[in-house]
Amino acid sequence: MSPSISLLISISLLSFHLSFAEDELFESNNCNADDESHGSLLFQYNPVGKGVVHYVTDEAGREMEMVTLAMDPPIFEILNFLTDEECDHVVDLALQNGLEPSGVVMELLPSLSSGNEDEIQEIFSQLDVDEDTFLNPTECADGLMDIAEDIPFLTVDIDTVDLLIWTADMEKSVNEWVKKKIASNDTSFQFSNTRVSDQAWLDQTWEEDEILQRLHERVIKLTQLPRDIVISSESLQVVRYKPGGHYHAHFDSCELDDTLVCSHSQAISLEDDDVADENDEEEENEEEEEEEDDDEMEENVSDFDSRTSRLCRYATVLFYLSDVEDGGETAFPVADNGSFSYEGLEEMPYDVYDLSNHCYDGNLVVKPKKGKAIFWYNHMVNETTGWMGDVHDASLHGGCDVRKGEKWIANNWINIDDSLKKQVKYQEHFKRELEIGKEEEAKRRLADTQEEDNEDEHSQLESKFPETGESQEAEEGEEAEEGTKDEL
Repeated sequence: MSPSISLLISISLLSFHLSFAEDELFESNNCNADDESHGSLLFQYNPVGKGVVHYVTDEAGREMEMVTLAMDPPIFEILNFLTDEECDHVVDLALQNGLEPSGVVMELLPSLSSGNEDEIQEIFSQLDVDEDTFLNPTECADGLMDIAEDIPFLTVDIDTVDLLIWTADMEKSVNEWVKKKIASNDTSFQFSNTRVSDQAWLDQTWEEDEILQRLHERVIKLTQLPRDIVISSESLQVVRYKPGGHYHAHFDSCELDDTLVCSHSQAISLEDDDVADENDEEEENEEEEEEEDDDEMEENVSDFDSRTSRLCRYATVLFYLSDVEDGGETAFPVADNGSFSYEGLEEMPYDVYDLSNHCYDGNLVVKPKKGKAIFWYNHMVNETTGWMGDVHDASLHGGCDVRKGEKWIANNWINIDDSLKKQVKYQEHFKRELEIGKEEEAKRRLADTQEEDNEDEHSQLESKFPETGESQEAEEGEEAEEGTKDEL
């Protein structure tokens, strides 16, 4: 069974903002020849060794200790990165915006066979590779492919689909359906809920919130990446885990793949397609002038969807916004696992994805603590180009079950396209969009202000001359009475 089937990538409708030009790309990067980035275009801390303390400063000049937790991938911990007030404020904003169930993207590959109702029990036994009567994400993916034709609520074309939005509600439905189908009294098995949590997104670029903007500046100082890269990355994701809540092991970013565009820079690909379409259409129109049948014109339209994109997250900064009474750790099952490779997942003695049963079997387990931040790199830096390189195979991580209390976290993902050319082009695109957005926002605010001023002026007149309205009503009444008399 290929482990790539269980590559679970957390997603949402993302807000991406990049606003720097090519000649400004590295202007705000405060690295110098003595920095630990080794002359790379992208800065990356040298972890040096486990337990090594690095000293970093925040946006206000406050010095903080950053401790290396792992070498591969480089993982760091900063205590008191946020104040209690900042943590509570972010949680309040998320609650005000409204929380929705978290989702994941599950990559589905062709199954080994096509199942039917009579073979479901046998299929379950075949899929339960570790024989723990528990279908983990890897096993669940294969199982879904095998029995998809018999699932009435699964409306996707299972023969052609590449990606499936996988929600807690769908997994619950699958659980109930499978249990009913095999008519078993044994309730010990279930399709594991890959992710059980609620989330909200806070836009730190457009929201005029002092604390959100302050945290942005703090992350800029921490990562030492160009300011515009950080502030134009994804919105802040705030997540709540209740008792039983978890997120099985997954990768935050995808492997490099020239056939898939980065999600945050997909607009550039669409722009390129539009330009190509226009050029193709002009050429085709010229040819059609010499032809009698206009219906033979060939269109070249690129309809973008999630199956053509991938997540490009260079680094992750995770904030703990609350303490947790019991559980809720962040686990890195294969961190610092020597010569570990992604292909080696099949040889692991247990299912590293299943953090409900194997949270503490991993190499690194980080306990949540309010105000603490952990920070790691999902990608290496390419030694030749100095730009974003391959994914760290050992960056596999997830959230263990919350056993008591609630767990609140926030994720700041740093988005970078592995193509420098595309990144720069997207910067120009976003800068235009940002300017347009600011102009429209300014016009809207001016219109709102003028409307408020007119309402205030009207209210002041009414309060200053209340008798005017009464006298007018009286005069109108007298005129109506006189008119009635005249008619009589």
